[in-house]
Amino acid sequence: MCHVMQSPPGAETVIDGRRYLYFAGTGYLGLQGDPEVLRAACEAMGRYGLASATSRSGLGTTPPLLDAEAQASAFFQTPAAFYFASGYAGNQILVRTLEGTFDAVFVDELSHYSVFDAARQSGLPPIPFHHCDPESLAAALHRGLRPAQRPLVMTDGVFSVLGHIPPLPDYCRVLAEYPGAAIIVDDAHGAGVLGAAGRGTLDYFGLAAASHGEETSVAPDLGQIAITPARKYVRLSSLTEQAGQAGKPDVHDYLSCRGSDPSSTRTDLLDGLAIRPAGTRLFFSATLSKALGGFGGILPLDHGLLKRVRAKSHHYQGASAPPVPVAAASAKALEIVRTRPELRGKLAQNVRAVRDGLRRLGLAIDDTPVPIVPLCLGTAENMQRIHRQLAADGIMVPYMPAYSGLGPAGALRLAVFATHTPAMIAQLLDALSRALG
Repeated sequence: MCHVMQSPPGAETVIDGRRYLYFAGTGYLGLQGDPEVLRAACEAMGRYGLASATSRSGLGTTPPLLDAEAQASAFFQTPAAFYFASGYAGNQILVRTLEGTFDAVFVDELSHYSVFDAARQSGLPPIPFHHCDPESLAAALHRGLRPAQRPLVMTDGVFSVLGHIPPLPDYCRVLAEYPGAAIIVDDAHGAGVLGAAGRGTLDYFGLAAASHGEETSVAPDLGQIAITPARKYVRLSSLTEQAGQAGKPDVHDYLSCRGSDPSSTRTDLLDGLAIRPAGTRLFFSATLSKALGGFGGILPLDHGLLKRVRAKSHHYQGASAPPVPVAAASAKALEIVRTRPELRGKLAQNVRAVRDGLRRLGLAIDDTPVPIVPLCLGTAENMQRIHRQLAADGIMVPYMPAYSGLGPAGALRLAVFATHTPAMIAQLLDALSRALG
């Protein structure tokens, strides 16, 4: 069945003709229906039309598009930014841009489809390592690299259904043994949410200063950073890692969403490795269509890397520019996120309230700032029943039978917004308590 959304996504959303309390989707800051954002889109379309109908390298650059890039550069505090039509393409653009600077590609096995699609575009078989596991990465690097070869590591910044945050500082420690190493982070669900200024996963770990590709060493006080614990996974069968196999490992080989001790931290893993002055190059892609309230992909860059992106990725020369109203809406949404930090504060408050409430119901819920809470509650049939009961109570928490990173039973994916009120959260918890029986 194809459901139809008949209002902007927000704390309350009309779906199939019925209004629901909406704990779904990815509009974490609640900006997709913001009046200022919608007004900016309408005004720009009235002045500049729907789209420029050509690529950026010709005559396709419009004032709203330049404004979106300027707002993104200001928000992420990078010298420049590149704006394109779909965040899904961001990893592919980076891989193409970095072509010739790496010799093997290593991918967290539960990464998003877009990460694996981009890795395969390199022409090299993606080499998987265990989810959020730096020791497995170290072993994969040891097996998969010949002397002097340069690795590229790819991962989600926040895993889209599981909500896990990868231990990026630990990955940097591992990669310090490999000159020329690089990491690409798909930060679709971290940008606008994580970090002191909301700039994403690298900001969360204090690595944002090097996020546009400068070589960096791990910060001297890294041992003081509390790294979000990865959940435990139960291995059901071995992964096939044959040379030349480009296929993604079967993520259903794992029973995911097993709880771990939310109070634990991982601050000393691999501390014995030497950190070299010339460290790992860090890159990240983001999307404006989730927390940041607009639409399209964004690459925060320095000017040198922007020049290479335009020359090598072909998106600048060959792809149509983002539509004018979308660019204007994205620029306004970025301005709001940058100038109204109270939105992120409200989101963080709501995330704590939901996670604390779920723990009071007896569920094993990690203590993280991520607004994605996967609920793995027995069988697929049981989760479908809970989804239907919540929907009957006017609350939308979707059941996902299959997605990147999920086990065979799927999961209920609960999303928290800055615009949810305490009463809405209480109503969710009360309905879920009844559904759990």
